[in-house]
Amino acid sequence: MNEYSCEELSYILSRYADTIYRTAYIQMKSRDLADDIYQEVCMRLLKQQDKLLDEEHLKAWLIRTTVCCCKDDWKSAWRRRVTLSGLGSGIESQSQKEEPECGWVTQCVQNLLEKYRLNIHLYYYEEYSQKEIAQILNIKESSVSSRLTRGQAKLKKC
Repeated sequence: MNEYSCEELSYILSRYADTIYRTAYIQMKSRDLADDIYQEVCMRLLKQQDKLLDEEHLKAWLIRTTVCCCKDDWKSAWRRRVTLSGLGSGIESQSQKEEPECGWVTQCVQNLLEKYRLNIHLYYYEEYSQKEIAQILNIKESSVSSRLTRGQAKLKKC
């Protein structure tokens, strides 16, 4: 096993912190929740036993892990109980309200469905090709293309 050293972890986090955070923020729509996801991705990186082959594989792993952490959070029992029971409506409404610092474009992107939002983010913000997005999300390239087209159409209406 070839684990990351402290210096390598520090370099990775300094280089990709913005990417991880932006991906989490666009998915979770809240700075606090994005912070939690960022911490979870960092913990998973610490637990990673083998170094990834190169920078592109590492970046793709970090994005894929961030997306998985976001999905796990949305499916969590706590979130389902809070959403369904209404007991945590104050907490939920706080985490769901739009942040005033957000730009108009970011708010429009956040209002898209997840499948469009994630594809738009990876394509325009992270500058991945459609082929790379298909590999990261484990979907067909044609699906990426149609989601981008539909997402763009929805953004034009915004």
